[in-house]
Amino acid sequence: MTTNSTPSTLQADSFDSRSESKAAPVTKADVDERLYVASVEKAMRVLEAFDKSASELSIADIAVRTGMGRSAAQRFVYTLCQLGYLRRHPAARLYSLSTKLVGLVGGMLSANARLQAAYPVLSQLAQETHETVSWVELDGDDIVVLGNIPSEHLASVNLPVGSRFAALPASSGQVLLCQKSDADLRAMLRRLAPAVRARFGDREDDDIIALIERTGSEGYSMTEKNLGQGSVSISVPVFDHAGRVVAAINLSTLSLRYDVEAARRDLLPRALHTAKALSAG
Repeated sequence: MTTNSTPSTLQADSFDSRSESKAAPVTKADVDERLYVASVEKAMRVLEAFDKSASELSIADIAVRTGMGRSAAQRFVYTLCQLGYLRRHPAARLYSLSTKLVGLVGGMLSANARLQAAYPVLSQLAQETHETVSWVELDGDDIVVLGNIPSEHLASVNLPVGSRFAALPASSGQVLLCQKSDADLRAMLRRLAPAVRARFGDREDDDIIALIERTGSEGYSMTEKNLGQGSVSISVPVFDHAGRVVAAINLSTLSLRYDVEAARRDLLPRALHTAKALSAG
């Protein structure tokens, strides 16, 4: 893994959202045990076991993915089926998420006033660039795609709504983290899974933190992915009235259309203009 000559450009696999970006389990120190309902956590772990790589799972699969015993997994799966959040496929003895969950997601997204107001402006950016445009927010140590307008090209970066990635190596994550304290960033680095940390190559913690600080001063971040079909990711911040970064606008393209320098020259100004239009004040 290498770095581009431009300091703010990190060579990173920013679009692989598989298992390493799963939410970390809650620890004893994080909760008030008098109020904490462990069975709710276990039920959510069952739902979170399903992802793009495993949309249908057996009881045995769910037990492995959640760390539960088989009988406990079976009870939670049965309950979630009765409540309508899981669907059972009798012939194959497999389970999948039901469409009832769409209502919960839709309610959350419709309540995000900034996102709803941003869609027309994001659509204009997508029309102008013909590339994938996303609205991204921070969720703990991860980033989550909450809005997405796909590229019109057949060959493109796919970032569907709900995609979750480790924040630190991703361009949107670097933008969203640029106002975090040194202590917060170091704590996040300590929590990184080895596979995610490997994306930084031989960079030391100080180097990574300096990269994120430069992101804040320069007002954007760019990352590259060189596995398979190369891609370039540009992210710029959206600010609230208090000057806090509340979201990132991500513009993703393939290297066959734009290399890093072409993306910086032709796409970055458009992304910056869009972010300025969507920022408060």
